[in-house]
Amino acid sequence: MPEGEKAVNAVQRLSDALVDQIAAGEVVERPASVVKELVENAIDAGARRIRVEVRDGGVGLIAVTDDGHGMSADDAQLAMERHATSKLRAMDELPGIRSFGFRGEALPAIASVSRFRLRTRERGADEGLEIRIDHGAAVEVRSAGGPVGTRIEVADLFGSVPARRKFLKREATEWGHIADWLARGALGLPEVHFDVMRDDRAALAWPATEDPLARIAAVLGEAEAAALTTAERDHGDLAIRAFVSRPDAHRSTGGGIYLFVNDRPVRDKTMRHALLQVMRDVLPRGRFPTALLFVDVADGGVDVNVHPAKWEVRFADSQAVHRLVSAAVRDAMSARRWLGDSSADPSSRGFASPMSSSVRERPPSGTSGSADDPSPGDWLFAGQGGAGLPATPAGQSDAAAIRPFRFGELRLLGQLLGTYLLAEDKQGLVLIDQHAAHERVLYERMRARWLAGDTASQGLLVPLPVELEASAREALLAEHALTARLGFEIEAFDGVVVVVRAVPELLAERDPAGLVRGLAEELLESGGGIEAMRAGTRILDAADHVFASMACHAARRAGEVLAEPEQRSLLDSLDAIPWAPTCPHGRPVAVPMARGEIERRFGRS
Repeated sequence: MPEGEKAVNAVQRLSDALVDQIAAGEVVERPASVVKELVENAIDAGARRIRVEVRDGGVGLIAVTDDGHGMSADDAQLAMERHATSKLRAMDELPGIRSFGFRGEALPAIASVSRFRLRTRERGADEGLEIRIDHGAAVEVRSAGGPVGTRIEVADLFGSVPARRKFLKREATEWGHIADWLARGALGLPEVHFDVMRDDRAALAWPATEDPLARIAAVLGEAEAAALTTAERDHGDLAIRAFVSRPDAHRSTGGGIYLFVNDRPVRDKTMRHALLQVMRDVLPRGRFPTALLFVDVADGGVDVNVHPAKWEVRFADSQAVHRLVSAAVRDAMSARRWLGDSSADPSSRGFASPMSSSVRERPPSGTSGSADDPSPGDWLFAGQGGAGLPATPAGQSDAAAIRPFRFGELRLLGQLLGTYLLAEDKQGLVLIDQHAAHERVLYERMRARWLAGDTASQGLLVPLPVELEASAREALLAEHALTARLGFEIEAFDGVVVVVRAVPELLAERDPAGLVRGLAEELLESGGGIEAMRAGTRILDAADHVFASMACHAARRAGEVLAEPEQRSLLDSLDAIPWAPTCPHGRPVAVPMARGEIERRFGRS
């Protein structure tokens, strides 16, 4: 350093404006973040009616008006300072915080990147207060009239930060994020009335209700609500309410999974994993349920201060939460008898309107329903063989606790169109898809033998040459140890041909060439998943693809005429496996035609 020149400190205090900009980057990711913070503040203020206005995807304007208790002039001005909050007084209160907001950063952070106006009046006050801030610079503080409550307007979001604005998506996309969060917030708080305007037009209206299922119907639609089954669990300091869709009502993505902790919408791996682990065996591969899980945790049992936007939480006992969620989802799957009649409309499943008090339940398992109440969407076979679910806390399997009937005890009437088995039970007619049923049986048997290390092979009397595409052949030969464990004995031959000397004993009666081609294609498509299967880790996730493909190729086809003993054997086999209502690819195994429906068709009802 030249003599006489003063040293400049490398570490300096940031200006208040820059501090606010950094805080805004943490709290205000996009317009939906602003809506989230303002609505949460309204909820914390005791609001029972909230109005949200959005223009231009939230960039032009976001306004939130509430009927909460409002703020005094002093409190309103203090709320615009960083880390000022009415929701905490001391450090030891943080573990038990129940309010949605508590950091005291949202309002000043939002005001630093927008044209901001706050107008508020507390109950009992003769007049209210208005505060205006333009991208962090105070403009005006004055007395103002208005109703009790608070209205906050946020205009020209990121107008002074063009680098932030250019990262925003199209207006429709940003509106989609806003609507998604509002839906989550409304689902968690059915007692709050929401009105939402988009570009000066009414967009969403969710009346307050004491019935959470009515709010679900209002937000997600009657059909979604009608497809839900419910369960509750309570264990000490933990409680859960679960609303989970029947296995015949599933989605291609996990976008229908809504998680809440103490009514706060969250993203949580523990709760999500517990849900999907139970649903894995009752849903087809690659499909997801609609599910709403509400976990209530006593003070000190959850840390909500692990994410600036409070999206994530940390449980003090995550394993206890996992067990409770698993148990509740298992209960939901077992609470109603199920049969996948996708043709039934919502009203036939017992859901009359968004404001009805509950989904009408059928008689308890093992009892006969009325002929006048066929309930086409009923869960006729839930709990059969345990539904692939863990044992109940008392150690009794679901299969033992809930067994409405056994397939093998049905009165077999015969085969229809070489595709469906017809059987009679006390409720009416049951149609069984022979391919879907046989596919499920083979799939469960292969998986059970794999897990037990007991996949026996049966040699072919004459080795069978099978021609494959070059890439499929290489994928098959590269997994020699894996195919051997599955029960195949396959060797390379000339060109694109392999020689099959043995197949799994379980599939010995089916076409060996078709089995090998299907296996080769599955190994080629599975890619990295096979590595996990080979290593024995995440075995079901990886192996399910192979088992499902092999079962599909080996199962009895539609159009195959089955002798009566084989029909009876298939029904008996369904009683011997962990029950799931669909084949591994998602088609229903069985569909009922209830007596009441038959009588209506003949004019007897």
